[in-house]
Amino acid sequence: MNKKFLVITKTPLRISFFGGGTDFKDFYKVDYGRVVATAINKFIYVTVKNHEPLFNENYRLNYSETEKINSLSKIKNNIIRECLRLVKIKPPIYISIVSDVPSHTGLGSSSSLIVGLLNALYVTKGIFKTPNELAQLACRIEINILKQPIGKQDHYVSAYGGFAEFKFLKNNKVKVKKIKNNILTKIFRSSVIVWTGQYREAKLILKDQKKRIKENFFRLKLLNQISNKFLYLTKKKKFNLKKFAYLLDKSWYIKKKLSKKISSEYNNKLYEKFKQNGVIGGKILGAGGGGFFFFIYDQLNKKKLTKFLKKFYTIKCLPYQKGTEVIYKDLQFK
Repeated sequence: MNKKFLVITKTPLRISFFGGGTDFKDFYKVDYGRVVATAINKFIYVTVKNHEPLFNENYRLNYSETEKINSLSKIKNNIIRECLRLVKIKPPIYISIVSDVPSHTGLGSSSSLIVGLLNALYVTKGIFKTPNELAQLACRIEINILKQPIGKQDHYVSAYGGFAEFKFLKNNKVKVKKIKNNILTKIFRSSVIVWTGQYREAKLILKDQKKRIKENFFRLKLLNQISNKFLYLTKKKKFNLKKFAYLLDKSWYIKKKLSKKISSEYNNKLYEKFKQNGVIGGKILGAGGGGFFFFIYDQLNKKKLTKFLKKFYTIKCLPYQKGTEVIYKDLQFK
């Protein structure tokens, strides 16, 4: 083990367009799952540093809270505790986590955190894991150890980055196929990301969705078909934005049927108001319930939509090609 170390990682958040729900094991063990998503230029930064003996604790952890503690088993943050346990890092250690966007907003922050933290912890030991290895390990922690009722997509998007199709196979393998970037340029030029004003607990929504997979199996197959239709669009010489918006709209309509918790009367009304003011398709990002809406609009309606948007908080983001990366490292080995 090295005597002194300082490692900082930068891991992207994501926007998922199609196929959410088909990345659950209960589905892809019977039929394959397929998600189309892109990493975006909003990040989680993780700093891991050896903690000097002058401090009076084995672990100092700074995130939305601060923990100063001596025992690994008493760490409150489940993600940090299990990542430390898996990588077998010896204390004393300091960990700091900073995010561009709050958690519980539908951009895959918990999975990005695990991928970025694992990346940093392994590098402090001089071990450089591949994106596939990091995604697999992150899934093991969040799904198998912490028993979170989630699918695999977020871990793979944050590990690999870029705009891609993620295919989840019965043998637990995941195929990653990058998609042409010029399509994303068109999409983001005519998109807006709108804050619903509501934070939500994804765990409760996903737990309800997970227990209904059998009754929703035909809907999940429909979501797979929509992913396939979108991928067909990407192969055309000229990408049809209106057809993409239509598929988003259709996908959102089906996804709302997976669980009553995914949307709400407020969000349904908000969606309709946006459609009356220039939006031609969209969806809530992530599990649903709140967070951000992703909308596509017709450029002809931009003026009308811009006026309507003054009532709302929006964020600007762009596609991001890289997955989790080490942006600083200083390792001094014994």
